This record gives sequence, C-alpha cells and structure tokens, in this order.
Amino acid sequence: MSKAISVALVGADTPASQAVLDVLGEMPLALTALYPLSDDEDASSVELRNQSLPMIDVATFDWSKVDAALFVGAPELATQYAQLAADAGVAVIDLTGATASKTGKPQRGQVIGLPHVLTSMISAPLAALQSIAKIDFAAATAMVSVSEDGKAAIDALAMQTRQLFAQQEVELAGYPKRLAFNVLPTALRGEEARIAQELAAVGAKVNCLTVSRVPVFFGHAVSLSVQLAEAVSLEKVEAAIADTPTLYHMKAEGSAGIATPQDAIGGDKVWLNQLSVSSDGRSVNLWLVADNARLPARAAVLLLALI
Repeated sequence: MSKAISVALVGADTPASQAVLDVLGEMPLALTALYPLSDDEDASSVELRNQSLPMIDVATFDWSKVDAALFVGAPELATQYAQLAADAGVAVIDLTGATASKTGKPQRGQVIGLPHVLTSMISAPLAALQSIAKIDFAAATAMVSVSEDGKAAIDALAMQTRQLFAQQEVELAGYPKRLAFNVLPTALRGEEARIAQELAAVGAKVNCLTVSRVPVFFGHAVSLSVQLAEAVSLEKVEAAIADTPTLYHMKAEGSAGIATPQDAIGGDKVWLNQLSVSSDGRSVNLWLVADNARLPARAAVLLLALI
C-alpha cells in the first residue's frame, strides 16, 4: 500500500458515502486523517474504524489539509468544489459523474473520475465472452436505481411514493415525469453515449444500449444479449465467467436462484445470473446485478493507494 495520506470525503452525509466508509474500514489503506464534509447543517458525524468523526462544513474547509478528496453522492458539491480542491493541490477523485473528468491515476492538482458503473458491469462479461469467441453483436438494457443521481433523487422517490399513497399531487423533483411506480428512459441525459464510448475504449463495444431509471433506491441491473461469430457451449461460457475475477456466477435452484439488485448490495462483484446459450451456440443471454455504490467505492479506495 501507499504511504499514509489524509483524505476529505465530500458528501459524507449521503448514502453513497457509507459504501466508501465501509471499504476504507476493510482495506489496509493508511490514513493520517479523514475529514467528512457536507453542506447540511443537520449532519452530525460518521464512523470509521470504530472512531466517530464530526461532520465539517465543506464551504469553510481548508483544502490544504488533505492529500486527496473523494466526492460521492452529491453531484452539486462536486460541481462547486472539485476544481477548487484541485487548484489547492489536492488529488481529486469524483465518483458523482458531475465533472468532465477523465479516468486515470490520481494526481495532485487534477480531477479524475471513474468509468460509469454500468461500464464496469457490462465490460466484464463481454471480456469473458470475447476470450472464447468473436462478438458480432451486443445489446444491453440497463435498469438504473435512483441512487445513481445522489441523495436528492433518493429523497424524491421516497417523497413521490408517500404522495401517491396519500393521494396527493406528486412533485416531479427534477425528473421529467413521475418516477415512483414508473420507468423513465434517460437517453436525453447523455449517459448512453458516455457508457458506449467507455466500453468502446476498453474493447467491449455494444451495438445497442438503453438506460432507464427504475423506482429502486439502490442496485443496478442489466440484461445483456450477445451474438457470437462461432458456436460455444454453456460449459465453455461458464468456464470463461469463472476465470473473470470481477464476476460472481450465482447458480441455485428455484426462487433462490433469481438474482436481484437487492441481493448484490454489499458485494464487491458483479453478480451474473439467468445465463442461457441458444441451441445453435451463437447467442448468449445473461442477467447482471451489482451494488452501484460499493463497486466505485472500492475502485476509488484502490486509486487512493496510488497517491
């Protein structure tokens, strides 16, 4: 691991920050200090490695105190403060997707980001399949939980659900239409283009990608269909998946064998389920679920070790 560093956790009062705190508590990253930052006056403290840390107002924080800053769960704070922290010589890692940052090794005075979590979910099985046969066509349908959009979106879904049950007028709260008990395609947000570009950059091109928001608080799901240039067997596909460290192939009988986003919460891998191979061996269908907070949190902590 790297030398001991001091880190600011911006958006420390958001649900996404808990995944970062959990990973920091589990991994042997040496910290001289962790500063939890928030813009919420009511936020109190967080806990790391059995130590309670008081919340600090991000607006008054002295960025010279830290070597690195992680921005999580609050896109508006990343937009406002990420470049400010970088200008102070901090190595900034943005997990919110709010900044126009590139991926790479963290450097002082720079803002870097992570690939979209859907990129990580889709690229792993595609790489596994590419190891056994050329891919002719790939199509993915992604169902994204509202936690992708931060704490405000989680609050909005909870509010809309309460309003519907109370037979009140539903506030859209930033979404173009109601999200509670609904599904919203998000092509106009530019996510699909971003993910397609990221996949192409790592050699995992998809020909068709659809992303939608679903009324789920945490956990993403992807239905992936792949056409191969040559026939493969189910056993060969399963072997390729087993050789991919980031994938967990969940196999069980009956209802226990159905993987849902909730099942993957707290896991460090992409869960793969409902695997099928067509009778001619050239079509592969699979279902993917993952903890959309835990995967980037772990990747970000690994990046901190490189500073």
